[in-house]
Amino acid sequence: MQNIPIHQLQEKTDHSFLISRFGPERISRKHSRDLGAHRDDHYIFFMMLKGSGSTIVDFENKIIREKQLYYILPEQVHYRIQSRKAEGWYIAVDPSLVDPSCRNTFESWLGFQEPIDLRPEDAEDMDQLLNILHRKTDHSSRDKLNLNITYSLLRSFFEMAADVVRIREKSEANSRTAELSFQFKNLLNKHIRKYKSPSDYAKMLHISESYLNECLKKYTGSPVSFWIRYNIILEAKRLLYFSDLNVKQIANDLGFEDHSYFSRFFSKETGMTALNFRKKFRD
Repeated sequence: MQNIPIHQLQEKTDHSFLISRFGPERISRKHSRDLGAHRDDHYIFFMMLKGSGSTIVDFENKIIREKQLYYILPEQVHYRIQSRKAEGWYIAVDPSLVDPSCRNTFESWLGFQEPIDLRPEDAEDMDQLLNILHRKTDHSSRDKLNLNITYSLLRSFFEMAADVVRIREKSEANSRTAELSFQFKNLLNKHIRKYKSPSDYAKMLHISESYLNECLKKYTGSPVSFWIRYNIILEAKRLLYFSDLNVKQIANDLGFEDHSYFSRFFSKETGMTALNFRKKFRD
């Protein structure tokens, strides 16, 4: 594998989302190995009703247990979920269908997403809603009215999911601070290979660098420079582990003209060389 593959939702559907109910026969280790590590250009939500499943997301093992909700963001590198005794829902959706306030919550920087415990009543409500949504989409022909209904049902699910995330994290998802943090994160994911200075992102957001720092510190606990370094290192780790690119190629891919400088930067941030990281984690 020369680089990390990206799975595109438009190759699977014309309607910007997919929903399916899975059972023990639909999730297997064999299929997971066949797909391998990849990114998606869309959100993925798992709602576990029975049993449990596991996956690896950005070097962390995630276990989704009964009556838990978990989601994977478009930029995250992950494997297909693995389980032999699980039942639940799988939803893949284009970010354009998710209301900005919900996206702010899902992409909150108050920590990295973990499976969320659902109260029995919330799990039951979501299950019923997704059953209705699944029935509405399980037809050979869909007219405009049906799509309007399905999109409305989808929005209801995202509002319910965002609400349980907010309760857990007690985030201020609709605040100006949250909105700027969300916009900065989107710009960072899009431009990290070209722009690596806090002032660059402040200019793109039409605010001062000091105000951007203030917002990020308030919302995430860390300044702009931390998140720039973090994203560079995370992407470097992804490429070192999941691709066969050499260090010089990875440095070039990440926008470093001097691969020696990149190597020193990686060593300083991680405490090991890039090659040692690859050898340690692949072994």
